[in-house]
Amino acid sequence: MKSTGGTSQFTVRSNEIDYRGQATLPALVSYMHEAAWENTRDIGMSMYDLLEHGLTWVLQRMRIEIFRYPTHDDKLTVETWASGRERVYMHRDFRIYTSERELLGQATSVWLVMDMVKRQLVSVPDFIVNMELVQLREPLPFAKGKLPQLQEAQHEQQIPVRWHDIDLNRHVTNTRYLQWALDTLPLEVLEQKQLQEIDIIFKAESILGDTVVSATAPDAVDANLYLHRLTSQESDKELVQAKTVWRELKS
Repeated sequence: MKSTGGTSQFTVRSNEIDYRGQATLPALVSYMHEAAWENTRDIGMSMYDLLEHGLTWVLQRMRIEIFRYPTHDDKLTVETWASGRERVYMHRDFRIYTSERELLGQATSVWLVMDMVKRQLVSVPDFIVNMELVQLREPLPFAKGKLPQLQEAQHEQQIPVRWHDIDLNRHVTNTRYLQWALDTLPLEVLEQKQLQEIDIIFKAESILGDTVVSATAPDAVDANLYLHRLTSQESDKELVQAKTVWRELKS
């Protein structure tokens, strides 16, 4: 079977906007995930296809750039395609367009396969490896290398993992980590700036009953750059590392 790209349509709903009337980043990421789900379903490599083998997809890294945020009731098109394979890493790209084909944002992502019982990463199964990767688009430049480490937190909060934070993989869904990282930022950043870019790495899972500590601080040189770290309070294991880049709000 061939691995081809897919296109999904979305409408920005009232419960997905902030007080400015713009779609939130977690909402836009959810659109991208849903588009990926629909595309993988159509080509026979969805999460449900993997679950039949006791396996599942897990997101390892995602880099997102937003050029302009859509507003309530905007009609969006999300294009997604498998952009490459590198050992156990599966690459998938996204682009978000308005109905007039204005490019609003784009993202690259890296996915791994996990054994649902052992909770360990495994090799990509043969039925996916043997798929023909049809490159209808050029791959987007993906994030490489390590992120700078957060040395000393200036803002921190403790977040208990609750029932509605858990996804089909029985661990905290990745958009929740994204939300928690952003919620830890000082209010003046959220009110006076707009998120332009995020590079986020998912390192370990957390489950129902855990407590996640979300910490952040601005970069020592660039005031528009924030570093983030999410850890498990119980084990002190690092769960997520991220870097966000902010721009001034246009008046």
